[in-house]
Amino acid sequence: MGRYEEAVRRIADFLAYRDVERLELSRVKEYFQGKTADAILVFGNDLPEVAEAGCRAWKEGLAPWLLFCGGTGHSTELLRGRMEADERYRECRREGSEAELYVQIAVRIHKIPRDRIVLDTTSSNCGENAENGRKKLEERGIPMERLILMQDPLMQRRSCMSLKKALPESSRILSYAPFLPCKDAEAGIWGRERFLELLLGEVRRLRDDEKGYGPRGAGFIGHVDIPEAVEEAFEWLYETETGAHRRC
Repeated sequence: MGRYEEAVRRIADFLAYRDVERLELSRVKEYFQGKTADAILVFGNDLPEVAEAGCRAWKEGLAPWLLFCGGTGHSTELLRGRMEADERYRECRREGSEAELYVQIAVRIHKIPRDRIVLDTTSSNCGENAENGRKKLEERGIPMERLILMQDPLMQRRSCMSLKKALPESSRILSYAPFLPCKDAEAGIWGRERFLELLLGEVRRLRDDEKGYGPRGAGFIGHVDIPEAVEEAFEWLYETETGAHRRC
């Protein structure tokens, strides 16, 4: 493995945060002390693969409710384009917000009953996904004691921190990146430029300094301990990768 591949792997493995090795019923019950989750939360992005993973988790009986959060933003056209280019989604309507595109996948492809799906169609960032998702659960009277969270793997750790900030302290979150960027077959779906933009930008956002999202910066999330190896990998990529400075 070359230095570039090693640096990318270190950062991606840190960002793609998983609380369990595999998302299966026995692991979920072990994590939640003998119980399944109250709901599966899927935050919007430009990857239909994330919606697919949330749907599979629901169908495996890991929770009775499926919540899609995502409005219309810079990722929506990318998501729509991915769905238009994929034969699997030919029967899906490709209009509306990210949550509305995701519900098409859930209902038309996976045959999940519409009345088991909750939508937030207004959120435009991770913080709003978390806050508006909490409100939607409250409105429907859905408990928030045990929740499973899925997001674009490169945004998984930050999304989990945003959700922890929005929820009551008694809530427990099982974070599960739906695939691993440097190991699974989906690894190449972003394209090199998009991948590096997300990879490097997320490290900057997770930092607890004046430019980051932590308490000493914007205050959007709680403190995150970033391993020294991840910081070293970031610095090397930032200095050596053409165009990295404009990406983050």
